[in-house]
Formats: sequence, C-alpha cells, structure tokens
Amino acid sequence: MDVNLTQDLLGEETEADMGEWLVEDGATVAEGQVIGSIETSKLVNELVAPAAGVISLKKEAGDLVELDETLATID
Repeated sequence: MDVNLTQDLLGEETEADMGEWLVEDGATVAEGQVIGSIETSKLVNELVAPAAGVISLKKEAGDLVELDETLATID
C-alpha cells in the first residue's frame, strides 16, 4: 500500500518551496527518518517518513509546493 507524503502543516501559509531531499528516489527509508525539508517565508520544516518502505519522490528541490500536494510516496 502506498503512503502519500503531503505538506499540510504550514500554519497560515498555503504554499512553500521544496527544500532539499536527504534521500534519493528509490531509496529505502525507515519510519521516523528525516528525509527532507520544506521552506516557507517563516520557517524550515523537516519532512519525516510516516512509514518504512521505498520512496518515490514527486517534487524536486526548489519546486513550489501547495497545501496538501503530494511530495513523495512510500511503498
């Protein structure tokens, strides 16, 4: 089952910039592992893997990310 990683904790912000990925597309990640970051005008938010599995990145560093948009999936 795929788990979608979305950005929904931006406070009043409705969009952000994809920061850096700390893992590569196709890598195996552990639940709770810090895998990247999202940057708003006010903060940098760490992205944590919600489940273990193989990650498929849907956004690249620097891409604009809107509220609830899928950043990656973990299978």
